[in-house]
Amino acid sequence: MSKALKTSRFSGPSDAIDIERLERETQKLFFLGLLVAISFHASLGSYFMFRKTEIRVVKPPTMELVIRRPRMTKAFEFKKKRVQVRLLQRKQIVERKPTAEIQTKSIATVDLMGNVATFDYQEEMKTNVDTQVSIPDGIEIEMTATREPEKQISMKEEMISLDDLDTGQYKAMVIQDPNNKQSIKGFVYISTAWGAQLRPPDKLKRSVINLVEAVNRYTNINAKVDSHLYLDSRKIFESPFVFITADQAFELTDIEKNNFGNYLRQGGFAVIDNGTPEYEYGQAEASLRQMIRDSLGADAQFLPIKNDHPLYHCFFDFPDGAPQGAEIQMVQTATNGMQGIEALNAAMAKAVYYIEGIWLDERLVAIYSDKGYALKWKELTNNEPQLRMGVNFVVFALTQAGGIAQQKMDFFSAVQ
Repeated sequence: MSKALKTSRFSGPSDAIDIERLERETQKLFFLGLLVAISFHASLGSYFMFRKTEIRVVKPPTMELVIRRPRMTKAFEFKKKRVQVRLLQRKQIVERKPTAEIQTKSIATVDLMGNVATFDYQEEMKTNVDTQVSIPDGIEIEMTATREPEKQISMKEEMISLDDLDTGQYKAMVIQDPNNKQSIKGFVYISTAWGAQLRPPDKLKRSVINLVEAVNRYTNINAKVDSHLYLDSRKIFESPFVFITADQAFELTDIEKNNFGNYLRQGGFAVIDNGTPEYEYGQAEASLRQMIRDSLGADAQFLPIKNDHPLYHCFFDFPDGAPQGAEIQMVQTATNGMQGIEALNAAMAKAVYYIEGIWLDERLVAIYSDKGYALKWKELTNNEPQLRMGVNFVVFALTQAGGIAQQKMDFFSAVQ
């Protein structure tokens, strides 16, 4: 029955198409077209991916520097300069002109006031007046002296204090209690001594300033830094204490030698410190020692100052003598290349265990120090023992018998 229906009523041309075959052929064409499309796009992508592209950048504007050849306005010439021939000559010392000395003369007057004492000399004021003095009758004239003859000016009678005398005319005056050595008051001007070739090194200019500050700190002495003094000047005779240091070789002129020698003989006191203690028998040491020999001649005897000398006990006590200075430190610096015992032996070989003094008529007139105290004084720390020793130097110079400061005090003190 169904076969009859197919053939009779619902049959048509499409019944002749094989659907399954058509699907198989259509799938083949679809996958073939898909493969072709993928291959084409892959090839196109690969082309743009691996293609080298050139980027063109616009060239910036440039400026050309044109260097023109210089034009000469004058004719070109070679000129030779004649060089002066150098002559090797020994450096001559230029002597300063000596200051004029005041010549004292006897003053003629009536012998009523007795004798007048001065710092450096004593002249008796006397005259024989032959003329007759006319005195009217009935008038009696009586003249009395305020002081007995042979008496000097009394600070107590004149009500003079040390502050009143600090006018710049005198360089130092002090009063010390004999029962208490640290009870001392007064004033002092401390200065360095210069010469024609003698100059303190620049690195040690701070030393005197710190020494003055130490004197003000430890004592009741009003200390000030004074301008430097020349060895050939008469002004040096006004200063009871001078400080001398050097780190190079130098020589003194004949005027400087004679003037400095007279200064020491007439009450002066000098502290001479070697500015190069690290060198044994260095140029500065040789020049400083020769300065003393040239100034004092055969009287220049360098002797160690013993530990019981008043220099070590006039203000601070140093029972073991002078404290260590910069000599060990400087030698250790100079021997940094050495190791261990070798460097220690080099430092101990240079160690100085005393300072030397020069005496004239049993008075200590100069100190020579090979310890380099000035190098320690200029430091800001770790120099208290050295500054205390410097204070002793100053106090001893101001209080020793026969010194310039004591000569001034004797003049202003009454003789009982």
